[in-house]
Amino acid sequence: MSRQRKPAEEDLIPLVEYYWHLGFNDPNIATHSLDHFDRSKFGFSAKTVQRLRTKLGLQGVRQRGATFESITPFYMEIRERFPNMGARAMVATLRQEYSIKVAEKLLNDFLKDVEPDAVRQRRVFKFKQKRFWSAGVMDILCIDQHDKWKRFGLWPHLGIDPYPGRILWLKIWWTNRNPVLVTSYYLEACRKAGGIPLITQSDPGGEHYGIANCHTSTRQRLDPSLEGTLQHRWMKDKMNIKPEATWSQMRRQFTSGFENILDAELYDINKPLEKLVFRWLAIPWLQAELDAWVRRYNSTPRRRDKNKILPQGIPDLIVAKPHLISPVGTPWFDEMQDQWAPQNDPVFELTPPVFTRKICPEVTSSSFWDVYCTILERIVQVDEDVTTGHDTAFLAPMELLPGQKELRQGDDVVAGYKYFGGLAKHPQSEEDNDDEEGVALNFADLTDQDSS
Repeated sequence: MSRQRKPAEEDLIPLVEYYWHLGFNDPNIATHSLDHFDRSKFGFSAKTVQRLRTKLGLQGVRQRGATFESITPFYMEIRERFPNMGARAMVATLRQEYSIKVAEKLLNDFLKDVEPDAVRQRRVFKFKQKRFWSAGVMDILCIDQHDKWKRFGLWPHLGIDPYPGRILWLKIWWTNRNPVLVTSYYLEACRKAGGIPLITQSDPGGEHYGIANCHTSTRQRLDPSLEGTLQHRWMKDKMNIKPEATWSQMRRQFTSGFENILDAELYDINKPLEKLVFRWLAIPWLQAELDAWVRRYNSTPRRRDKNKILPQGIPDLIVAKPHLISPVGTPWFDEMQDQWAPQNDPVFELTPPVFTRKICPEVTSSSFWDVYCTILERIVQVDEDVTTGHDTAFLAPMELLPGQKELRQGDDVVAGYKYFGGLAKHPQSEEDNDDEEGVALNFADLTDQDSS
């Protein structure tokens, strides 16, 4: 048997950085990093990881030796953006954004010292628990829009895989009602995953007709037995639970700090010029902030819950070895993109091109309104035709594919639970197959992409 050798340092460093920022210790970093190599040829120990960490300046909790005084400047900066962030989330933020490892106990003691009333308020907050069951990664893709920021002219949209609890997209734009735009979010997420879910679901609404059509067309091409069945489920009576829970977390952890900034009375949404300046500055800045929040969310384990029936752990790692993704090749994504979300659609323009060429500053949380006022003064004489007519793409109606039967609301597969995923018989089938315990559990035959 040939002797194992260490991987090249340039190959190891990105892995050590990635798993360190997830909060792993040296032995776990070594174990997870080895998954990226052929173990019959390569090997290394926690000592190798420790040596690389030292070289990269990635200190452990004891090495860092954080104190109340040393974390105060970072606390002040984080508090400006996230006034309600608790200790667990702040530990992850310090680690992932500032490369600082701090013990949660130290941070808890620090917060009790500097903001005791806020700590007590956070401790009494509890989610109303509901059970949700999913068969595996990319079994279901839950989709929802958020209208709480419409007073600013900002419209977030979310897609989440409930099995690992992983956000696939969290986008903000000047509309979330255009089906072409929303379908582009779905296609971008599926391209990254290398496949599509079995079922998509959302609240009823024409803004999701594009996803319903695109997803149904693709699933029917992968599995002709699904012909005539809409592969998107409309969740009525507030049954789209997972996105609603995620919106609640976002509002508690993310939203309030940025609302404090945006609520300054320097912007009139009814004035086209002010609206375009605000949009041009706010959307890229807030999208970058949301992207950072999503990275933390997806790379941080939820608090362990003995009553939870879905997997517990870091969502990104749960997804690392997916088993239920329907494989789809790049040419198919290109075809679906051209049909359902063409990139030349005006909805993808942040602002009119003529307007965009006039300004190019960078903004942060602290500089946003200063930059806004400066730009507004600079271009107040801009031609009127630059600021009008751009929002006609806010809502562009799309028809749902005709002649498709809707999916059922779900079958009981475990006493007390409803299953809404894709491993269920489509509605035109008449037969029922019961499992050994007499519970209806129906499976769709998936056709592999390479089969013909």
